[in-house]
Amino acid sequence: MYNLIDNELEKTIVLIDAMKRNWSIEILFLKNHHHMRYKYVVPVYIDYEKNVVQLQRFDERILDISIEDIISCEVMI
Repeated sequence: MYNLIDNELEKTIVLIDAMKRNWSIEILFLKNHHHMRYKYVVPVYIDYEKNVVQLQRFDERILDISIEDIISCEVMI
């Protein structure tokens, strides 16, 4: 349980850092039990009450992803 909390915290920190610096990220997440990968996505905003991140790519809002469903996210520099 402790490691799960750490992983969610780490992902949130990566998302927040990328959002503040307007850096692109690559994100891997689960959707309907399938792995989905988006490259060069800029996080738009994090809703802490709903525990959701809203993502955009190419100036279009893609979708809301539950932070719990994020498997990994990495800053693309």
